[in-house]
Amino acid sequence: MPQDDEGEVEEHWHPLTRIGFRFGVCYFGAIGLAGVLGLIPILLAGLGIEAGSVLHVVTLARPPIEWTATHVLGLRVTSTQVGSDSAFQWTGLFLLAVLSAVVTAAWSVLDRRRVRYTRLFAWTQLSLRFVLVLAMFYFGMAKAIPTQMPFVLNRLVEPYGNFSPEGVLWSQISVSQPYEIALGAAELLAGLLLLVPRATAAGALLCAVDMTQVFLLNMTYDVRLKTVSSQFLLLSLFLLAPYGHRLLAALFAGRPTPAVRPVPLFGSARANRIALVAQVVAGLLLLGVIGAQNWRQWSKETPELYGIYRVDGFSSEGYARDPLLTDELRWRRVIIDRPFHVSDPMMVTIQHMDASFEVYGGTIDPKRHHIDLRHRIALGTFEETPIRVRLTYWWPDPGRMVIDADDYAGHRIHAWFTELEPQSFPLLERGFSWVQETPYNR
Repeated sequence: MPQDDEGEVEEHWHPLTRIGFRFGVCYFGAIGLAGVLGLIPILLAGLGIEAGSVLHVVTLARPPIEWTATHVLGLRVTSTQVGSDSAFQWTGLFLLAVLSAVVTAAWSVLDRRRVRYTRLFAWTQLSLRFVLVLAMFYFGMAKAIPTQMPFVLNRLVEPYGNFSPEGVLWSQISVSQPYEIALGAAELLAGLLLLVPRATAAGALLCAVDMTQVFLLNMTYDVRLKTVSSQFLLLSLFLLAPYGHRLLAALFAGRPTPAVRPVPLFGSARANRIALVAQVVAGLLLLGVIGAQNWRQWSKETPELYGIYRVDGFSSEGYARDPLLTDELRWRRVIIDRPFHVSDPMMVTIQHMDASFEVYGGTIDPKRHHIDLRHRIALGTFEETPIRVRLTYWWPDPGRMVIDADDYAGHRIHAWFTELEPQSFPLLERGFSWVQETPYNR
């Protein structure tokens, strides 16, 4: 009978198992490589280290992806955006699945006498475990240190009907930091379990539960991460597959199941012990790097003028403008907030009389009392358009502010404001109560 590398009799894999394994190696190996190459520049940039991107690879891949999207899937590729649900990314995944199927077919023909992939299984499992570890640490830490879904002051004054479904979900989670932190802790725990080979089943199972919830939220709230969450869910199930029949037996048959014999990476016990320590150390270092990046983002200084300001009066060219809903120039509120996906240290939102928003990235000079608006931000895409607008502010009384600008949208404006306390809004004021006497709290 065939023997493995240790001289023991090999267990024959079912033909479908061999085919599924080959396809998983091709497909998830490529997915993992692309994910790691995409995340490494982001992590290094968070540490202040400039790194080359994979944009040139994406550019080379555009022609075949664009042709397939147009002639096969009926989609129109407008950009090479990755990490979201763009036509480029959906088509890329489709092509990857097709190519993996072709390679799997050729591999199955050329290697049809192979009954088992002992050592390749061990190294594939190690590689894909770390792909999933990187993902769980990256997204889990962004929730455990709440930077993925930060609370945005704009949401307190924006009409609910103007929210996108994604905005509703983001706002709902950001209001409850304990819930967001709990979500992140569950993803971090899954990643930590995956660092230990003997805990692979537990880690993959927890990852599958976490990613099922994330995928359902992305689908039902139309969040632009369906491609990402679906691939992590499939990868979790692929890692969990070798333990599937044992889990089913333990959970539903009520009978004991034999322990899984781990497949070693190397032929000697000493080399395998060193490999185990290296895996844990590498994983913890990775966790530390990602944690440091998120902590720097979380601990950014709050802008000096942070808050919501109601416009009490507004004039242009020295003439007062009445608070008419049809006035496209007059301001209704100004919100100064922490940055959210922008490069500047603060975000300034101007709400007009019709409740529409103009969002800017900018800086504050507290000594000269200047607010410099440097970028206009397109909501929904967070694309930045360079501008140059200077506002001058001063405080006539506590809780009162005056802003002047020589050139805002071609006008010389003068406005005075009353600062509103964010905690005075019902969404933040109410808090948590064990005992509730009123039947409804809407």
